[in-house]
Amino acid sequence: MSKIHRGDRPAGEEPLSAGRVEYLEAARQRQRSRRLRRGTILVVVLTVLILFATGAVGTSIARLTDLWDGMMITLFSNAGFPQQTGITDPLAVEPLSGAFVEMDKDSCVVYSLGGGRLNSIQSGYTRPALAAGKTRFVLYNRSGNQLQVESRTRNLYTKTTDDPIYLCAVADAGQVAVVTQDPNSVARLTVYSAAMAQQLSWNLTSEQGVPLRMAFAPDSRRIAVAAVTATTGQVTTNLYVLGLRQGEPVSIGSGDGVPQWLGWLSKDRVLVLYQNRAVLYDANGGERGSYDFGGSSLVSVSAAKEGAALLLENGQLCTAVLLDKDLGVQLACNVLAAHRIVRDSSGFYLLTDSTVECFDTAGQFQWNRQLEAQPQALFTGRQLLVVSGNTVQQLTPPEQDAGSAGQ
Repeated sequence: MSKIHRGDRPAGEEPLSAGRVEYLEAARQRQRSRRLRRGTILVVVLTVLILFATGAVGTSIARLTDLWDGMMITLFSNAGFPQQTGITDPLAVEPLSGAFVEMDKDSCVVYSLGGGRLNSIQSGYTRPALAAGKTRFVLYNRSGNQLQVESRTRNLYTKTTDDPIYLCAVADAGQVAVVTQDPNSVARLTVYSAAMAQQLSWNLTSEQGVPLRMAFAPDSRRIAVAAVTATTGQVTTNLYVLGLRQGEPVSIGSGDGVPQWLGWLSKDRVLVLYQNRAVLYDANGGERGSYDFGGSSLVSVSAAKEGAALLLENGQLCTAVLLDKDLGVQLACNVLAAHRIVRDSSGFYLLTDSTVECFDTAGQFQWNRQLEAQPQALFTGRQLLVVSGNTVQQLTPPEQDAGSAGQ
């Protein structure tokens, strides 16, 4: 008698056990994983080859470094405030994206805006100086031959120059400009890419002058340079804008005296502060506006997207001046004696010997905070952070009309 087989299973075939099914499924999964890994490796190799062929690998690596730093800051750097930085007398305090850097004569530290310590550097430089961009900064030895390019979390490059360094600047996109002595001219300006590959160089003549101030444009495509020269015993500042692609400096104007500050108010407007006035230049050449200090001297300047804030001093009298992007006067009012002004969209802050004072855009006093040590820097944004002594702490403004909440 023949056996009856049900279904399509051939005679003699035994059903698979549960363990056998799991084994076969795992084998198929391993095979799929191997194919996926091979495909991924192939894509990565092809991408790297394309990046090398197009010269974009250095820039891509730099962007990945900045992205990785940003992720680490977001995920693991929320220790809170106050924090003891260990720096009592800072020589420079500069904002970074999601962080800030603070430097004294011996060391340099980086903290996230969440209170996490990100980096600590012992430079050992005789004359340390700092230049900061958005995601990285340069620590260099003024009149020395070494500079360090640092991200927010680690060292990226250390470079030794052939000649002593005068000045450095860092773009938001990571390019680095370095001014050094030059045996064949009065100075040499070299611009490096974010990967520290030389992008262009410019040897300045004695007529053009020695760069004393410089700043990259907001889009990181141009750099403004204020070069100082002396003619018949008088100091003159020559202003240039240098395109990083064209490499040809464009003269945009000149002024008498030594520039106190230089920066960009927009992608096509350069603001220069001299000892007695502020001048706004078109990046393609020519003056767009000016503001005379009226005999007062410049104490502090703060540039924001709304315009510039100036703190002027004349004897015992201090004046806060808010200027728009065309150097039109929005506000000029007498204020307490202070050593720093900080502007934001809601008004401005003054840092005095022992307090932080808050004012609105109309110059009306809002509130203040007493501190144990003199405030050195203030960062505005989602939170207010003040650097005073060796401490960074958060300031919480008083509630407005607190009594009305219960009405």
